Amino acid sequence: MIARFLLGSAPLLVGLILLGGVIDRMAPLEQTVLWASLHLASLGGAALGLAAASLLARTSRERWLLVLAMLFSWRVAYFPIMVFSGHVASVGEWLLALSGLPIFVYPTFLLAVALLHAAGTGVAALLVAPPGPFLRSAAAAVFFVACCVSFNQPRDLLPIPDTAWTLGDASIPAMRSESGNPYAEALTAPGYWPNQRVVLLAATLTYDTIPPSPWATTVKAVLEGLFEAKPFGSTRERVLEHYLAYHSAHALIGCHSLDACPSFEPETP
Repeated sequence: MIARFLLGSAPLLVGLILLGGVIDRMAPLEQTVLWASLHLASLGGAALGLAAASLLARTSRERWLLVLAMLFSWRVAYFPIMVFSGHVASVGEWLLALSGLPIFVYPTFLLAVALLHAAGTGVAALLVAPPGPFLRSAAAAVFFVACCVSFNQPRDLLPIPDTAWTLGDASIPAMRSESGNPYAEALTAPGYWPNQRVVLLAATLTYDTIPPSPWATTVKAVLEGLFEAKPFGSTRERVLEHYLAYHSAHALIGCHSLDACPSFEPETP
């Protein structure tokens, strides 16, 4: 049964790796393609998680509850997984740079999105049919944090987490160098709600874990500037800001160091 499930998931996962390679080579990066790819990876991964969880469902009622759990997980976890998958891709970029191997970003990014959404659906399944009460409480705690990230402001209370299939009127920021952790300072600043401070705490704790590779550090630095320009932005605005940072850093994919990237011309923060 497990072997059959892994075999069935292989086409999606291999397809996402190949699609990621196409995105890496885009010049310029096409927003609609990136947006559609992230949705393919997230929904496809959630469907894989649902298929796995459904094998353990005992009744048709549990199967329908699992579908609702999958949709809940996808909505709530979309932005946190988008952020964390970028982090995974940055670690992959760094390790490839250290080894001297050809560098890729979006194959790792999309694969991480799919696998994390599959895992997220599995965690959501614990809310439906947990083996024990402790696991249901643990799953609820995980989704509480995800809700804090995904619903930063009341205007984020919408069924779709990401409608940025185009950049609209937004301008792609210039590449810049990092200047310091702005989230740590904001964490103690007035004006933030408790759920927003959870997001700031997460950003503060992960800031120094982003490796010093070209794409990763540029995305990180651009996001710093966008946060400083709009410190009280909604989650939907943060989603768009991440897309803008990905566009800004896209030309650096493949570089083993910033010094080796002729296209890197940072602004002074």
